[in-house]
Amino acid sequence: MKQGFSIKYDELSYNNNNGRKGGQNMAGMKEGINYKNLIPRKNGFVFKYIKKDNDFVHTFIEGDFLDKVGINPLEVIGHTLYEFLPEDQAKQKQMFYEIAWNGETVNYEGSLNGSYYVASLTPSIRNSCTVEVNGTAIDITTEKKHEMKVRKMEKLSMVGELAAGIAHEIRNPLTSITGFAQIIKENANDALTKEYLEIMLNELDRINKIVNEFMFLAKPNDTTEFKETDIKELILHVIKLMEPQTNINSIKVNAKLESSIIAVCDPNQLKQVLINLIQNAIEATLERNKNINIVLKSGKEENYIIQIVDNGSGITEERQKTLFEPFYTTKEKGTGLGLMICRRIIENHHGTINVNSRTNHGTAVTVTLPTYCNAAKFTDKI
Repeated sequence: MKQGFSIKYDELSYNNNNGRKGGQNMAGMKEGINYKNLIPRKNGFVFKYIKKDNDFVHTFIEGDFLDKVGINPLEVIGHTLYEFLPEDQAKQKQMFYEIAWNGETVNYEGSLNGSYYVASLTPSIRNSCTVEVNGTAIDITTEKKHEMKVRKMEKLSMVGELAAGIAHEIRNPLTSITGFAQIIKENANDALTKEYLEIMLNELDRINKIVNEFMFLAKPNDTTEFKETDIKELILHVIKLMEPQTNINSIKVNAKLESSIIAVCDPNQLKQVLINLIQNAIEATLERNKNINIVLKSGKEENYIIQIVDNGSGITEERQKTLFEPFYTTKEKGTGLGLMICRRIIENHHGTINVNSRTNHGTAVTVTLPTYCNAAKFTDKI
């Protein structure tokens, strides 16, 4: 975009690319724009709106992008933004519509149902007054997702470098402190000193676990050991490990596990993923119905699927956007690395992890991984 000023609101950005004020320097603006020829309709959509009783009403909209995002033109024509968009999105776009109606040419980026576009609003001026605004939008979903992927990789690289530095600086003094604390505890004579030292050692152990998480982020493949694993037995083992927590919190774990799924994986890393996900489910169900369902089943194309479903408090839409971001956590003692590490492990196994959640209805985490035949082809590449 040309030099000007920009404003960002979540998914939207606005740019005034000509610096003009309403009503100024409008001589070059065309009247009666042929909006049907403004853009290739297969790559976006075109639309028009007018101002009526202080509201902006759409008089035309057309383009293949609408089919892609599931919008019927009849739901738009004759309606205001607030009649077919969520209130927060309508409010953001209303601002752009108002600026364009006041004589500015407006460019902005937006998103609809997971697809992205860049739009331009051009006012049509007659007798120094805006009579309508013509809008054009081009689908930039592929470019936007590529950009997001690049940013993600840059962030992971940055986190890895940071993790390696922190882990190296912390591990050596941590080992010394832990060793001396254990010696002092063994030689302590009074119960209170031993109690305080036990607290110290527990906290030092927690720091050590965080350091290990940093080390994994820095070099996730260094400790990977792939071998044939009975996935059902692995899940049953993890459920057994988590029994002290589920029992003390009166949480019922329902396991529906398909037999005979043998996969090439790193069982220790996959166990780490399962422990993390089940731990999250336990924490989510503490104040609700206290049920966790774990499913193992065969998928398509020689994949297998693990689902962990709880009926807990659920996750807000805003929180879901940052679930796999590093250092973002709502837990008092969390590092914000757990889910990020889970995804890193699953991606290293050439799998996927998806989270579906509704507030007050619970959360379902679905992990899809290749089975033995599929995984064997690239085991030596990981």
